[in-house]
Amino acid sequence: MAKKVLEKRTPAKKKSEVKSIKKAVKPAKKAAAVIPKKKEKTPKAVKSAKITKSTPAPKAKQKVIAPEPVLPSVLKPSSKNDKKIVVESRPLPEIVNPDKLKPVKSILISQPKPESGKSPYIDLAEQFKIKLDWRPFTHVEGIKAPDFRKQKIYIDQYSCIIFTSRVAIEQYFRICDELRVKISEDNRYFCLSETIALYLQKFIQYRKRKVFYGDGKLPKLIEVILKHKEDGKFLLPCSDQRDKALAELLVKHNITYNEAVIYNTAASDLSDLGDVKYDMLVFFNSSGIDSLFTNFPKFEQGETRIGIFGNSTAEAVKAHKLHINIFAPTPENPSLVDAIKKYITKSNKKR
Repeated sequence: MAKKVLEKRTPAKKKSEVKSIKKAVKPAKKAAAVIPKKKEKTPKAVKSAKITKSTPAPKAKQKVIAPEPVLPSVLKPSSKNDKKIVVESRPLPEIVNPDKLKPVKSILISQPKPESGKSPYIDLAEQFKIKLDWRPFTHVEGIKAPDFRKQKIYIDQYSCIIFTSRVAIEQYFRICDELRVKISEDNRYFCLSETIALYLQKFIQYRKRKVFYGDGKLPKLIEVILKHKEDGKFLLPCSDQRDKALAELLVKHNITYNEAVIYNTAASDLSDLGDVKYDMLVFFNSSGIDSLFTNFPKFEQGETRIGIFGNSTAEAVKAHKLHINIFAPTPENPSLVDAIKKYITKSNKKR
């Protein structure tokens, strides 16, 4: 009997143990149900912690602080300068053309023919089957060293040189040789276009020098110069007949500079041209217009079309009481060859 009682009691204990285990397990399940909620919160904290670790304080500073001082200090002043420079545009000259344009069959360019034999004017003549002649109306005469000394300009005192043409580059280094001026390796050169800048390779080691250039227009050149305004004294080698537009811009933007007249522009002998019988004459500077009347004082325009580039050339045309048929640069025609092409397209159109 005692054994049976023990056997009966032991299962009871087991049952009670099982019940106690179940009771212990049930809270565990509840706790397990609660733990995932806590785990759901912890990943967010972990993720945020990971984010802060992946983007440490130094990187955050580079992203936020670095751009802010650079962009306002560089871009904003340049944009203001751009606005000021754009205002410098002059009113366009009056262009005179009849309603019915006569066809153009011959053109004379008042410049020497390119040595490479490649030019947009040559392509234009081939496209419209037009006779094209090249003849320089002017030539350069370099000023001799004794005459240059009278200007009391000491080239070695200027570390920033402005070039607007390849002729100016040639004459600058010529006068330096005659004066025995040693050109500093630290000089900076500011050129109107990339083509002019590359021409410096004939006189200096291009890579070792500091060369800056614009897009062929004065506003861009001024913008480049303004960025280096405090780098040194500026010198502008030029001719006795020069465009005043660049000088006006330099003065307006408070750029201290001096002009050095290192060559003269003289009229060439054009007596072999007869009476200049061409349907169109193309000029790029005022000295070309002056040369025309030096060689042909009784020249009358008549039906001859005149295409010119630049405001200074337009002033010379007006002074000689001629009328302009084609003009550049304009917003529609930034280059003279584009303006001539549009004119010929209309005038030579088959009717």
